[in-house]
Amino acid sequence: MLSQTSLSFTATGAANAQSVTATQTNYTGAFTASTTSCSAIATIANTASTFTVTPVAAGTCSFTVSGGSDATATLNVVVTTTSVGGS
Repeated sequence: MLSQTSLSFTATGAANAQSVTATQTNYTGAFTASTTSCSAIATIANTASTFTVTPVAAGTCSFTVSGGSDATATLNVVVTTTSVGGS
C-alpha cells in the first residue's frame, strides 16, 4: 500500500523532507495518517495519496496510513543527526 515502508533521515528540516505514495486496489477515497509516537520527531502532511514526511529531531517513530475497508500500512521513520563538536 505504501511506495516505501521506512524512511531514514540524516538531517532535520524541510529541505530534507521525503515523500511516499499510498495506493490501494479499487480504492479512490482519501488516505489518512496518524501517529502516537512522532510528534517531536517528524511531521507528515498529505496531498491526495502523497505523504510528505519532514524530520524535526533525532529519534525513531512510526505513522499509520489508513485507506478503505480498514486497510492500514505502517511507515517507520528514523532520524539521526550528527553534531560536530569544536573547541
